[in-house]
Amino acid sequence: MEKKNIKFHIIKLINILYKIYRLFYLRKKVIKLRKIINNYNYRYYILNNSNILDYQYDKLLTQLIKLEHLYPYLKNKNSPTQLVGAKVKSYILQKKKKHKIPMLSLNNVFNENNLFKKFFSPINKRINSSSFCCELKFDGIAINLLYKNGYLVSAITRGDGNIGENIIKNVLQIKNIPHILKGKNLPNILEVRGEIFITKKKFKLLNQKKLNQNKLFSNTRSATLGILKLNKNINKKIFNLLNFFSYGIGFTNKNFFLNQQEILKKLQYYGIPICKHTKVYSSYYEIINFYKYFKKKRYFLPYNIDGIVIKINNIKKQNIFGCTNHAPKWAIAYKFPSQEKLTSLKKVIFQIGRTGILTPIANFHTVNINGVNINFATLYNINEIKRLNLKIGDKIIIQRCGDVIPKVTNVVINEKCTRKRKNILIPKRCPSCNSILNKKKNNILYCTSELFCKAQLKAYLKHFISRNAMNISFIGEKLIDKLVDKNLIKNSVDLLNLNNFVLSKIENLGNKSIEKILKCLKKKHKVTFNRFLFSLGIPEVGIVTSNIISFFFKTLEDFLNTNLIKLQNITNIGEKTALNILNYIKKKHNINIIQNLLKKIDIIYTNNISKKNFFYQKKIVITGRFKFITRYNLVNQLRILGAIINNNISKKTNILILGIKPSSKLLKATKFNIKIINENKIIYLLNQISNFEKY
Repeated sequence: MEKKNIKFHIIKLINILYKIYRLFYLRKKVIKLRKIINNYNYRYYILNNSNILDYQYDKLLTQLIKLEHLYPYLKNKNSPTQLVGAKVKSYILQKKKKHKIPMLSLNNVFNENNLFKKFFSPINKRINSSSFCCELKFDGIAINLLYKNGYLVSAITRGDGNIGENIIKNVLQIKNIPHILKGKNLPNILEVRGEIFITKKKFKLLNQKKLNQNKLFSNTRSATLGILKLNKNINKKIFNLLNFFSYGIGFTNKNFFLNQQEILKKLQYYGIPICKHTKVYSSYYEIINFYKYFKKKRYFLPYNIDGIVIKINNIKKQNIFGCTNHAPKWAIAYKFPSQEKLTSLKKVIFQIGRTGILTPIANFHTVNINGVNINFATLYNINEIKRLNLKIGDKIIIQRCGDVIPKVTNVVINEKCTRKRKNILIPKRCPSCNSILNKKKNNILYCTSELFCKAQLKAYLKHFISRNAMNISFIGEKLIDKLVDKNLIKNSVDLLNLNNFVLSKIENLGNKSIEKILKCLKKKHKVTFNRFLFSLGIPEVGIVTSNIISFFFKTLEDFLNTNLIKLQNITNIGEKTALNILNYIKKKHNINIIQNLLKKIDIIYTNNISKKNFFYQKKIVITGRFKFITRYNLVNQLRILGAIINNNISKKTNILILGIKPSSKLLKATKFNIKIINENKIIYLLNQISNFEKY
């Protein structure tokens, strides 16, 4: 009984210590997040030198908001979630000035699901029906113009929301900002809120003529802020490049407005410019259509916009919802997808991949997206060409998906464009081997020549030497291209049998490189069964499927003698994959290749130990960096042992492997009470598995 009590108290103590550790860790993470976000705010609002994308910044801010919401004791009045922008540094100000009413920022959403969840749903719970004013969100610099008795007396930047920089001397040079208001019955005090921006045409002129002391600006926002911060000795004509639109008011001594639409009309009556593209809707679907319309239309607007702003139209209802320290609850910015550019299609190139599928590649005039020059993007298959109704000469929108892969997302049809559109000619023969292309049920074209087609052979050999397959060093993709083009190798066996005589025929390949290649190929390669299966390049058999198959069959011989019923009995192996495997192993040419490969390769079978180990069939997620083991080796070893590696935490996850600087996966794992193992523990467990080797 005493032993049970001791055990209970030990477990209780461990739980308390873990909670203390977690609190300490979370506090440390929150402090670090605040520091990072404040630094980005300072660079963006004050230095005009942002080094982070909008969606990346929003991701960090959302992470901080979630942490502060889950753990309220971590909240702080100086947190970026409670403030707007960045504190204005006195040494860069012409003059500090306080806003009469705080100049708040806007909360952002990037998809329809979050728009409804974060904005419309809370409103619908409190208000049965309401109309909304939809406006464009300009990509410029927010400004607060203060008029006293109709005269412009100050122009203050947003700053930290309470105090901004008074740049009245430069703002007075902007042509469409009135110095004196028009009309009758003017308020004694009126704060006019709006955006200063530069049009696309004038931005181009600015950079072409290098009006700003030979400085080139990267985008319209940086150009706008750069001009506004110029000293008084500069040529005043440069300020003529700037424009202004108002989107509302701050403080006024005559608060007689009933709704947002009325405010905009009154501002226009006073002589203040407003954007004509403003609509009031009561239907959610009309608002979504407004967003979709300008998502396409924005490329033809004279200025840059990065989304729309949705506001409750009624002022009384706005007051009911109020504001946080950061943003109003009655308005939200629904932003367009980031990383998009408009260009024109020059031509479409057709390529044959490893499995023989014909892939169209769009070649367009170079665009720079976030510092990267792009002129090619995959179109996936001919169905995509038809879906987009794509033609040569079309204006197209290029997006970098996930900040990496370029994609053609849309075709922009301009009725005023007189340039002729040319049809894209779909090839009937393989562009590599000239054999007739076959068509699958889904209209996808493919070459049936397999490794007799040089394009397929090159792609396959690159797959064969890759890290997840044979992991052969010193043989690069360019060398493979040269060897295939010169007809020096025709399969993977030829690659492993390379000799000095063959390699000496390759231009610009030195003796030292040849020595390294031959030394690598001379030793017999040891490879696990799953990686050997993956290296064969069987259609539909990727890394995960190779692992599954390697656990089902004890030897390669068992695998080669399989049938359709056995294959379909394997978990997660469908009919299509099973037929592809059977089609591969029935061909004598493929069997001959495998038999010859076995002369150069030793297959390591791990299925005998897999079912007896701690990791077998465990769903595992990895987060953070490691000191003593690479993530690649860790994943590879765990898969050999039968573990299922997932990218995201769920309630079904069994283990989280924790490294240095973990992501939010740690919080989710803690929430779901998932077992957490650190690097030392994982290495210890791997070493405990008998006969285990690192391959």
